[in-house]
Amino acid sequence: MYSKSKTSNKQYEIAHIYPLNPTPREVLLLANELRLSSDVDHLHNLIALCLLCHNEFDNPRTVEEYREMLKLKQGIIERNRQAKLMDDHQIEAEISKIIDALEKEIEGDVDLSLDPKKLDEKINETMSRLTTTRIKQNVSGYFSFVRKKLQLLEAESPNASTILSVQVKSFYLQQAKASNDQQAIFKNIVEWIRRRSNSSSSEASEIIVSFYIQNCEIFE
Repeated sequence: MYSKSKTSNKQYEIAHIYPLNPTPREVLLLANELRLSSDVDHLHNLIALCLLCHNEFDNPRTVEEYREMLKLKQGIIERNRQAKLMDDHQIEAEISKIIDALEKEIEGDVDLSLDPKKLDEKINETMSRLTTTRIKQNVSGYFSFVRKKLQLLEAESPNASTILSVQVKSFYLQQAKASNDQQAIFKNIVEWIRRRSNSSSSEASEIIVSFYIQNCEIFE
């Protein structure tokens, strides 16, 4: 968008990923390609493009560019779906207390250890090796710490830790229903906890998620 003479003007157009009025050539070209909706005017088949990009995409339409645009739209749909899930799923405010405690511990020297058990049985090849290593380190270094903090919360507010577990489990199941990609699921749960706890620390949120992986709420 740009402003001129006190009016707003758009510098983009709404393009149809699968063409609105496909030519016989386009029908044949895209016959075996994935479509996000059978309705060409459905939101899933529409995407905002700059004027030049729209013209280049349409003339001539190619399978490669169609697939690229489809992948881009799928990413937009998934981001919107995740944003809605994160808005819809609450988590107890007490999680912020654990995040705060972790952030303070991270600044100092942490001398905690717990050997991660059976994590290799829960984590599959869709999780990157680097992330798997971080999860194991988080479990070894912080599992006991998080468990103690949850016990303290339970003493202050009965059933608080149980409610947290149920909320984490529920959000995980929503993720697992839509995808088998553990890397993506891990990232999404970390972001949900970070947002809901109003934390700037992704590391602390990763520690919380690692705890719940070891504790069997995530990746059973």
